[in-house]
Amino acid sequence: MDGDAENCYTDVIVQVKEVEANMRVVKYHASFFTYTNIIELQSQFAKSGEYLKGKYFYAKNMVLIDNCSIKNIRAVVVHMIEEGEFTEVFRRLS
Repeated sequence: MDGDAENCYTDVIVQVKEVEANMRVVKYHASFFTYTNIIELQSQFAKSGEYLKGKYFYAKNMVLIDNCSIKNIRAVVVHMIEEGEFTEVFRRLS
């Protein structure tokens, strides 16, 4: 990932072959934000007036993460799958 992996956000698409879908590839989506990026967004919103001047923030299917390196994102996704959390966080696209 280009740029600062500790201050960014990215959309993550995971493709999974699902048995119940006759082994079709099904895509899932979640948005990953770093903790540092949330702090920066709050500061920007306080100035811009968005989100009630930074008093709150939300994103659908949001995951907070310490850094957005590809290695780190993969580790988090694998962990979510192993722990049974994946479908609670990721939204099915197809």
